[in-house]
Amino acid sequence: MTLENIVIHAQVRESASKSAVRKHRQSGLVPGVLYRKGTAVQIAISSSNLPKEHTRSSVVKLVLNGEEKSVLMREVQVHPLTDKPLHFDFQEVQENDVVRTHVPLNFVGLTREQEKEGAFNIRTRYLEIKTKLANLPRSIEVDVSGLKADQSVQLHDLKLAEGVVVRTGKGKNVALASLVKI
Repeated sequence: MTLENIVIHAQVRESASKSAVRKHRQSGLVPGVLYRKGTAVQIAISSSNLPKEHTRSSVVKLVLNGEEKSVLMREVQVHPLTDKPLHFDFQEVQENDVVRTHVPLNFVGLTREQEKEGAFNIRTRYLEIKTKLANLPRSIEVDVSGLKADQSVQLHDLKLAEGVVVRTGKGKNVALASLVKI
């Protein structure tokens, strides 16, 4: 089941006070906010209903008051020790919307020979991009298989889908990762 096929059922929260939020959490609900154009709706969902693999570039279906909407996961705050979700932010989106969000980088191709040459240093784990929702990648793959000692993967080395514009380090030569000789 892909993340786009996941359906999350939510309910509207009547109060945003600390005591109301505490009661929601004690009853197994996670408080959150659904942002729409010009408004913000306080909502709560069951913690078991949240997808385990969530990123800021995840699009899921949200059912609120019987109405299904496509939403972009903007932020999920988790407890530092238990990794349980504490709060989340969703943004309602349409298929033709242009979105600006952070997408995780997935580094692939590191070999044992490269590990013997030096230490693999990741400098950037996310890139801020701007694209139409239909073109939004779950992650951006970074091939490091040809990397030699004292070399780095630069922003301009990435192969991005058509219509995806990188906003991180715009106009700069940003190193994403490097193989540093020890």
